[in-house]
Amino acid sequence: MSEQGIAELTAGDRVEGLFLVARKELRDTRAGKKFLDVTLMDRTGRRVTARVWDNALPISEGFEAGDVVSVAGSAETYRDELQLRLKGVRAVSAGEAKASDFLPRSVKDMKALEGRLAEVVKSVGDEHLGKLLGRFFGDEEFRGRFLEAPGAKALHHAYVGGLCEHTVEVVELCEKVAEIFPELDRDLLVTAAVLHDIGKMEELSWDAAFDYTDEGQLLGHLVLGEREVRRRAEEIEGFPEELKLRLSHMIVSHHGTKEFGSPSEPRTAEAIALHHAEDLDAKVNMYLREIEKAREQGRRWTERHFLLGRSLYVGEEEGGEGVSEGDAD
Repeated sequence: MSEQGIAELTAGDRVEGLFLVARKELRDTRAGKKFLDVTLMDRTGRRVTARVWDNALPISEGFEAGDVVSVAGSAETYRDELQLRLKGVRAVSAGEAKASDFLPRSVKDMKALEGRLAEVVKSVGDEHLGKLLGRFFGDEEFRGRFLEAPGAKALHHAYVGGLCEHTVEVVELCEKVAEIFPELDRDLLVTAAVLHDIGKMEELSWDAAFDYTDEGQLLGHLVLGEREVRRRAEEIEGFPEELKLRLSHMIVSHHGTKEFGSPSEPRTAEAIALHHAEDLDAKVNMYLREIEKAREQGRRWTERHFLLGRSLYVGEEEGGEGVSEGDAD
């Protein structure tokens, strides 16, 4: 069956194709009639709201969140947002399509990223930090999950392989910072950069769609990551308590402020460097994705970004006229 990309749909289009069900909810109208409210995702990771107004209950019984479904209906706009009005929804067999096929993936060369990470791990000269990294990346199961994990549920690097991509980018930024400021403990900074987000492997699930685990919602990846790093460090004989404390602090403080989830704000030079490197990489990735999305829509400005409180300038494509957006804000 042919598949339609959400980005290509416009109001009035007929919709027939395969999508992943990211969310499903059976609800009641004000008149007490059942309707089905779902979120569908295409293979690029884009999402769209879809509703079934007729025969909602029997149709609802035929599929669940996480299923790949074949849909039939039409596209329309509601409050200036694209949504789908569906007449039919049918779960398809694993032979036709798998849920994992619909998860967006990093476009980077994962082998190259893995190789670069191995180089960095090998370059750490501190005996105890080197052993600690070896305990993580010498573990085949850990390494496999690390290479597959997304970097976030939605905001930045939200695709399979995103955690590894984000980690390598943060490491590269920290390497540059350590060159400019040789007073910093380079081995500690790089080790923390490699391990700062490993808690996301327990915080997130990515079998069918990106979502939070129970542990992820209750504890968060900073706590989960620090707990795992400390557990493995304590297995290494003679690991200095001071070094363990500094590393733990860097992991729990890398979001910068309590407002953004850090139990402690950065209080060492290495922790400050890690926070700003991590924040820079996450935000640039997030904003580049917004710019790319606007460019695909032929716009010169992005939509107003909720974190920035403003739109971002896209500009004209090279050799192109661009599309006037008017007042972007």
